[in-house]
Amino acid sequence: MSEQKGHLTREQQTKRQTEQEFVKTDNKYFLKPPPWLTDEVAVKEYKRLVDALKKMDMLGDLDANNLACYCNAYSNYLKATSLVNAEGLIVHGEKGDYENPLVGIQIRYAKEMRDFARLCGLSIDSRLKFATVKLDEITDAIDGEFGDI
Repeated sequence: MSEQKGHLTREQQTKRQTEQEFVKTDNKYFLKPPPWLTDEVAVKEYKRLVDALKKMDMLGDLDANNLACYCNAYSNYLKATSLVNAEGLIVHGEKGDYENPLVGIQIRYAKEMRDFARLCGLSIDSRLKFATVKLDEITDAIDGEFGDI
């Protein structure tokens, strides 16, 4: 509903909200890191994000792998960053100086993190869209209860 443009009638709003309920999934699997996510940093990040995201009640079991992929990219980004910090941005070789190839890996994992963050509601834009939906639901509930008093 947050993506809907224009004014919707109450009937259309009810239909959209019902549609959203139909696509909502359980979150039993989502609450625990997937078994294939074995990197300690990634698992810790997964648990941290689940604690924050379960308050928003917007993700479910079908989102677990996307969140785990974000956490995996996050862990790999930190590893690449640590190595770049240790080795430096410029590598001195026999044929001259060149950019550390780990910078490219770092950039690739940063992009991967951004892509998965958007899918999981980790970006401010996606959370604001979610907040709009929740605010509309509250407003509709108040209007339904009290009408145009």
